[in-house]
Amino acid sequence: MEPLRGPAAMAKWRHTQEWGVRLGVIIALLLAGACAHRPVAERQPSPRGALLVPVHWRNLGSFQDDRNFDGLAGAVEGSLAYYGRLPPGSPLRFGDRSLTVGDYAAGLRGLLAILQDGGLSASAKLDRIRGRFDLLQSVGSDGKGGVLFTGYYEPELEGSLTPDARFRYPLYRRPTDLLTIDLSQFPLAMSDRTIVGRLDGDRVVPYFSRSDIDGKGVLDGKGLELLWLDDPVAIFFLQIEGSGIVKLQNGDQVHVQYDGKNGRPYVSLGKLMIERGLLPKGQASMQAIRRYLKDHPAQLRELLDLNPSYTFFRIAKEGPFGNIGVALTPGRSIATDSRLFPKGALCLIRTEKPELASDGRAKAWSPFTRFVCNQDTGGAIAGPGRVDLFWGAGGKAEAAAGLLQQPGSLYFLVPKG
Repeated sequence: MEPLRGPAAMAKWRHTQEWGVRLGVIIALLLAGACAHRPVAERQPSPRGALLVPVHWRNLGSFQDDRNFDGLAGAVEGSLAYYGRLPPGSPLRFGDRSLTVGDYAAGLRGLLAILQDGGLSASAKLDRIRGRFDLLQSVGSDGKGGVLFTGYYEPELEGSLTPDARFRYPLYRRPTDLLTIDLSQFPLAMSDRTIVGRLDGDRVVPYFSRSDIDGKGVLDGKGLELLWLDDPVAIFFLQIEGSGIVKLQNGDQVHVQYDGKNGRPYVSLGKLMIERGLLPKGQASMQAIRRYLKDHPAQLRELLDLNPSYTFFRIAKEGPFGNIGVALTPGRSIATDSRLFPKGALCLIRTEKPELASDGRAKAWSPFTRFVCNQDTGGAIAGPGRVDLFWGAGGKAEAAAGLLQQPGSLYFLVPKG
């Protein structure tokens, strides 16, 4: 997501010596780790060392795109639209290789011509892609190419414009007092981090946590209620996904889109539930978490509050959109760490997908290989060993995305020459 602008009060503060002194104290405490209530860094330092290494196509053996390239052209067109907004001479770094945006876009236009050639079989298209592109593999989290794949989707929920006995849980818009501070703009900071907080008198303090907002109701009565939903667990997972479709009681439906976070660290509820013995190891899928919370309503608030991170929303005309400002393509858009890998790039992924039973559980897992585009990022998608695959909207997409926690490999494609 692009950096979000703070309120007008920040502009006034930047012109005072007092503000510089106070900010210096805040930064010093943040970087020294000495402040128990310091604002949380949204952006972490990038890891060092080579992140992408060249590999030969033959290392992958025989394969085909598991969807016979269906939907890939639309995803590529989205990336081309993104590159069209950038200066053609801007650099794109792929490990030790650097290309201009113009050169990479030309390679994608060549790919688009291959995909749209109705006279070519799937095998012939793959052969031409191999002839035009080199392959670079992510070193993964272990330095040996190991990547964890998870999934995300666009939730579909029911809601109302006004509260009633059923729809009593608010979905909040971005508060006006939410500040985002890019420390790289301040020479004193010597940091590329971004912190999020709010003003408390003449001090910047961390923004309210989940327990403050949903438990103590600190945002109640401030006119920030965007919509009202009927399920706090659905809101919790909507905040993780970042966008969704809300079907209103009058028959209309609206898209809700991410519009900022409170800056608190994301904490995996599933991981904590395993550590507490509430779920078996390796069984912390979204479905399993939902079932546990449904069966233990007395623990719901306590467990949800373990993740202090909180997401705010806005109404969007369409969506969902990734971090390059184009609509995501189901099954063809992925999210990676945007600090490390070039946005919009063409990728190849290898992992496993669930074969769904009638109850939404996985009855089997099937290996697959697929071309995708790097068009999104996420707070939990950090490092070279994480990929989030967008599955789309609807029940099947929700089930598959919630189940996917599989190992695999990630490759980036770069035009030859």
